[in-house]
Amino acid sequence: MRKAIGDSLGADIPLTLHVLQNLIDSGFRFVQVKGITTDRHYEYIEPEFLILIPIRELPADESRKDVYEPTDSELLRSWAMEKDPAVRVFVKRLVDRRF
Repeated sequence: MRKAIGDSLGADIPLTLHVLQNLIDSGFRFVQVKGITTDRHYEYIEPEFLILIPIRELPADESRKDVYEPTDSELLRSWAMEKDPAVRVFVKRLVDRRF
C-alpha cells in the first residue's frame, strides 16, 4: 500500500479553481480527503499534503465512512485559491476523467 501511495502521487494534479469547477461540471458532488505524511502513510494530524478523491455519492455503508467534503464548499475554494499553502492539496486523477 505504501508503495502505491508514493507511486500514485505523480498522477495527481494540484487543486485549482479550474480543476474544482471541472469536478463539479463532471458531476462529482464530494471529495474524499486523505492526508499523506512525508513517509507516505495516511494521517490527518500533520500531513505533508492532502489528496482529494472525487466521488459522486457518499457511501451508504457505515463501515466505509471517512472524511468527505462537498465539491461546492467554501473550504475547497479557499484551498484552491491559496497562493502559499502550508499543506499542498492534490486531486486524484481518475482514469476516465481529465481535469
